[in-house]
Amino acid sequence: MADPNVPRGALSLQNVLKYTVQHHDPNPNAEIPKLDETADVERTQFLANALNAMTVDAVAVMKEALFILDSPQASTDDQIESLDVIRSHIDDIDNAISLVKLGGTATLLRYITTGVDIEIRSAALNTVAEVAQNNVFCQNALVNDKFLPVLLKNLSDTDQNIVRCSLYAISTLIRNFEPGYLEFKRIQGISALITCLKIANVNVYVKAAFLIASLSSIDQSVKDDFLKEDVFPVLVDNLKPVEDFDIKTETTLFALSSLSLESDLKLSTDKREEILSTLQQIISKNKQSENCEDMVTYARIIVDNLNAR
Repeated sequence: MADPNVPRGALSLQNVLKYTVQHHDPNPNAEIPKLDETADVERTQFLANALNAMTVDAVAVMKEALFILDSPQASTDDQIESLDVIRSHIDDIDNAISLVKLGGTATLLRYITTGVDIEIRSAALNTVAEVAQNNVFCQNALVNDKFLPVLLKNLSDTDQNIVRCSLYAISTLIRNFEPGYLEFKRIQGISALITCLKIANVNVYVKAAFLIASLSSIDQSVKDDFLKEDVFPVLVDNLKPVEDFDIKTETTLFALSSLSLESDLKLSTDKREEILSTLQQIISKNKQSENCEDMVTYARIIVDNLNAR
């Protein structure tokens, strides 16, 4: 299934272009041509072409953005725009590394720990996630700078968007990066992640379950770590015999299929039969639906795994 831990939508090209012109054009008052607001495709294409045509020193732009973020006089709009500008550059691995070398981790850590504005904190968390994405240098820096304990603390935040964005950042720090996972495990990250499965918010649940499934499918020892924390019964409690596609059910099945493969689950006979009954209902109700192919596939994998034990 598609990774739900990537919430980033398209950044505002209008803001990126305006920001770049204001800070790097000889005429800081130059206006960006206004296009018909209804012409979304044309406007986006125009701005994309304008950005591509400009010669921009990404490091200089990010340095300017960090300067604004570190300024006590920066407004909320300035802060959000500066974070957006940074995010527009760090898809490039070299730029992400440059951001770290510029001291950007200290700025980001401050924004996710002391910020009061939810939108700014969320943007900072998403920036952390994108800096770390498949980038060993940045993952090392963020783990060494103690981002994981802060991110885990955020999992108990009252704002569910902060929890969601923190899960995204945790995911990029520990998936396919053993030092990050080991630190996550050391600071009781597994139990904190399982707690997210008990939150009513579907988006939070889906992201937590997907992360558990992804981690468990990579390494048997990681799978064992989660099973020792009794994650399997928590996931089973969220398994319902739904009819038609349901993202929560699909992600639950994905996680259970990963965890049940070649695992001694130590289920009682009654519990095993109860789970198998629910799975058979899911298969029966949805096997004719094209939208439910993955759900049915995962359910069948779990049935096979349980019957093999």
